[in-house]
Amino acid sequence: MVEGERVLGRFTIGEKIGGGGHGVVHRAWDERLCRWVAVKAIEGAAADRVIREAHAAARLNHPGIVTLYELGSHQGTAYLVSELVEGPNLRELAAAGALSDRDLADIGAELCVALEHAHDAGVVHRDIKPDNVLVRPVRSRSVKGRLAQRALLADFGIASLDDAPTLTATGQVVGTLAYMSPEQATGAGAGPESDVYSLGLSLYELWAGFNPVAKLSPAATARAIGEPVESLAEARPELPPALCAAIDACLEADPDDRPHLADLREALVEVRGALHPDRAVPIPAEALGVATLPPGVPARPLAILLAAGAVALLGSLAGLPGLAIVAAALLAPAALVLTRVRDWFLPAMAPVLGLIGAAPAFLAVAARRERTAERAAMAGLAWAWTGIAGGVGGRALGVPLGTGDAGGWAGSGPAAIDGLISPLLDPTAIAIGLTWVGGAVLLGLLLDVASPAGAAVGGLIWAGAIAALLGAAGDGAAPTFMLAPALLGGVAWAIWDRAGRPDLRPSAQRPARQRPPREESFASAVPRRQSHPEGRIVRNPRNPAVGPPADGRIRAQRTARRHVRAALHGAGSQAGLP
Repeated sequence: MVEGERVLGRFTIGEKIGGGGHGVVHRAWDERLCRWVAVKAIEGAAADRVIREAHAAARLNHPGIVTLYELGSHQGTAYLVSELVEGPNLRELAAAGALSDRDLADIGAELCVALEHAHDAGVVHRDIKPDNVLVRPVRSRSVKGRLAQRALLADFGIASLDDAPTLTATGQVVGTLAYMSPEQATGAGAGPESDVYSLGLSLYELWAGFNPVAKLSPAATARAIGEPVESLAEARPELPPALCAAIDACLEADPDDRPHLADLREALVEVRGALHPDRAVPIPAEALGVATLPPGVPARPLAILLAAGAVALLGSLAGLPGLAIVAAALLAPAALVLTRVRDWFLPAMAPVLGLIGAAPAFLAVAARRERTAERAAMAGLAWAWTGIAGGVGGRALGVPLGTGDAGGWAGSGPAAIDGLISPLLDPTAIAIGLTWVGGAVLLGLLLDVASPAGAAVGGLIWAGAIAALLGAAGDGAAPTFMLAPALLGGVAWAIWDRAGRPDLRPSAQRPARQRPPREESFASAVPRRQSHPEGRIVRNPRNPAVGPPADGRIRAQRTARRHVRAALHGAGSQAGLP
């Protein structure tokens, strides 16, 4: 497909938005209904996957599954027209640092509901992974108080249909190796439990920052499938134990030992309030490397050095060498230690707080970083930002001013070094910097190991010690009347932040808690596991012979699904497809 081409008589092709081994996806404009759609095109023998994906999607009608609009073919190419989702996939969202722990729990619960709907319709996805989950940029609640649906399952090209021929012969394997369940990897067949395994592994990867099954080679990955996986608690000990236990259970080698989707969803909903709403999940390991560099070359430091050199060169060419030197001095260390770009500029909050004599209160923010090195780096950079900003403004903001002349520093490299950088090497300034770094690290350790009550008591002692040390350092760092309440406020914020930012309003003023809707998944008709008196786990049949009759809503949805299936089958027949 090329831009501007019209396919199936009504879809004008736009830019390419995705692609891979199973086809190419373009944005397209529907000339008849005047809306944007996504068009997937596959040529040759692989077109069977498009037909299978259409047959699978035609059975499904759920807000958590990408909607199919049309199926057709022209000159040996099969086209699948579906809903256009304006948003990244889960892997891209995590790599951008835009996916928080609480967001991931919400999305996982939504995917459980969507998969329950697919399984009830006789469809097993068989290729669940972060790349096949699209996320709408919706952060608010929808109308009537119900949760807005953000996550959508895509790519049913290798789905298993309970009343259709299999895509491969017995013993053959399809799917993505690093996300396959043990039974799928052996070619023994993949049931709903296989999707539970792949979903649990995807959530594990996003919370931990790495896939515990993926190895350096396909052969090593294949050998690792089915082997015991270390608990999620080993990689993220701060996560609730109930969450780690639920994800660990999804990765059991025996399908019968894995939880039902309804149980997994309930576990995710119950722990979401204990998860942080803003702290991003770890950046995926593969997003940190640069594959084009020769072996043995450290990618990140090299990239930072090149960027710092580019900044210095551009500053020199623009006639602002002093500004280039200051920018490189502040940003290069941040880029080396802090993994997210937004954190590089966060220490600039310290000199802003310094305007009211409360610059050290930023240490509470630094203490909430995940790693000790990040806490120390954040505090040290805040000290440097405060000292340099004070030199530029001619006012001590929490770090003593030097005696050098900073006049015209932006256009003069020597003036920037003598007036802004050199004063930071004064023994008094260094002592203040070490106090800031040690204070951030100590407060972070206190928040990690102490209970909220213990952290509150320890925080009082910590605030007093910081104020005393800064008072002994000199006039430039002498505490003001605002420092003590600012430090105590910072400690209170850090404790609240560590607790997942719970709602502190009186219960009468809190909005009613919203749970993901259950009716779309027919959860009431799906039996849960039951405990056997002897301790064994017994699974009730998925379709019991005796049970409550379907209510009117379920009957209406089943009727609508049959109508959609019939309409799509007619469209496919007119296009010459089976």
